[in-house]
Amino acid sequence: MKNLHASAITGWLLLLTAFGCGNRNQSPAGEPLARVYDQYLYAEDIKGLTGEDTSPEDSAAIVREYIDNWVRHQLVLRVAESNLPQQLEDIEKQAEDYKESLLIYAYERRWLAENLDTLIAEDTLKSYFDRNRKDFTLKSDIYRLSYAVMPVAVSGYDTLRNWFVKDISKYRNELESFSLTHCTNYVYESQTWLDEASLFRLLPLSLYENGRLRSNQVVEMADENNRYLVKVHEYVVGGNPAPFDYVREDIRRILINKQKLDVLKSNYARMYEDAMQRNNAEIY
Repeated sequence: MKNLHASAITGWLLLLTAFGCGNRNQSPAGEPLARVYDQYLYAEDIKGLTGEDTSPEDSAAIVREYIDNWVRHQLVLRVAESNLPQQLEDIEKQAEDYKESLLIYAYERRWLAENLDTLIAEDTLKSYFDRNRKDFTLKSDIYRLSYAVMPVAVSGYDTLRNWFVKDISKYRNELESFSLTHCTNYVYESQTWLDEASLFRLLPLSLYENGRLRSNQVVEMADENNRYLVKVHEYVVGGNPAPFDYVREDIRRILINKQKLDVLKSNYARMYEDAMQRNNAEIY
């Protein structure tokens, strides 16, 4: 009896080892590996659990652990189903609704990727902006500026300041070349509008005190680590209408989202009419 038991264990380990190495000789409908009530686990269900480079001993251990965890999971699931019959019905309904939502969402994404034209003409963007200016009021000041941040320990600040103060446009090439090796951060004649939150991440807060940046004059300051030069080319105070350039991409997103809704609505209308004409759908 003892030898028979040992042989059974040996055979089981050989089965697990063979499976772990990817050598399966049974079909999905073969002998089950485990059962919990009316639920069965077959070798096909855990195919690929271990790799070919896994040792036979490790493969057997991994498969045994998986099977044990599967049994425990199925037992807990069975108890939960038995003790929550009403909630189970609600959960199954929620799961089905969620599955349907995921399928529709995946379909819409693929269909839009294949059918939606995201190119929107500049005059269309401008026309929308002109009709809806009141919807684009600034929540904070915005700036279009030039600035340079130069470490105190680096020499040559007077040279940088001279070009910066005299004429940024005229000395643009010199400024760019000098700043590349002497400054930790710089932008010259940027065409991008920056709000206060963005500027706070770039420049010291003290630069904004007493409305210092609400000016076209060069603003200078220094701290223990850096020297700062800032020149505001344009600014718009919060509460005023935003410039078109500042909200162009927002308008593009608005129009694309509107276009998405329109083309999906049109697609579903065609789908409905086609189903009705082909008798694939009926309303009684």
